[in-house]
Amino acid sequence: MSDRPCAMDEPAALLSLEVPIARSELMRFAGYPEAHEPAQRLGTIADEVLAEARQLSCAQGCYRQLGTAQASLLGLAPIDAEALVIGLVTAGTAIERRAAALMASGDITRGLFMDAAGSAAAEDAANAISKVIVGGCGTGAVATACCRLSPGYGNWPLSAQPALFALLPHERVGISLTETHMMNPRKSISFAMWLGAKEPIAKGRSGCAACGMHHCRYRRPTSNLTESST
Repeated sequence: MSDRPCAMDEPAALLSLEVPIARSELMRFAGYPEAHEPAQRLGTIADEVLAEARQLSCAQGCYRQLGTAQASLLGLAPIDAEALVIGLVTAGTAIERRAAALMASGDITRGLFMDAAGSAAAEDAANAISKVIVGGCGTGAVATACCRLSPGYGNWPLSAQPALFALLPHERVGISLTETHMMNPRKSISFAMWLGAKEPIAKGRSGCAACGMHHCRYRRPTSNLTESST
């Protein structure tokens, strides 16, 4: 995107995305508390899996900018903002298949680490496309206040998935939706972003900070939760 004001209801953009998959994120998704290092043998396995996962990841995504009045189509209450962006990202199918193959062969530890790497890759993809979206909307208020949400978290119901998918070229990024509104590949993220929000959602909180699922295994430590998510 160019450095220009955001236009309303633009065609969808498709992107290939680079995902670093930080070791710390792999360990977080594997269920290890922050700064907690596993036993040496497990740490070695995690490092080996991480190197393989980085080769297997094929992240891509798409997004589309809407007018804020269209929020109701997605089950979102309109807020005072300059734009609403919706999108999808996926880490691809290779990591999932490799994780399943490892588990089927009885190598549960490597399989679980590979599954965690897939989750970390999907999160990296969501962060990468968020930066593209914000960076392409100029340097004014629209870029300084944003909140990224996903169906099924906080107050946005998972039942909003079909409406979101209907507005995006999900087939072109290889993502489909099941009858229960789950995504395939599993290592995918659907989202909406308010841009230029005059008052960020939930008094500036978003993501884990705004979500009521306090016992979620993927919840970030409170010290890492920022007032605005990008």
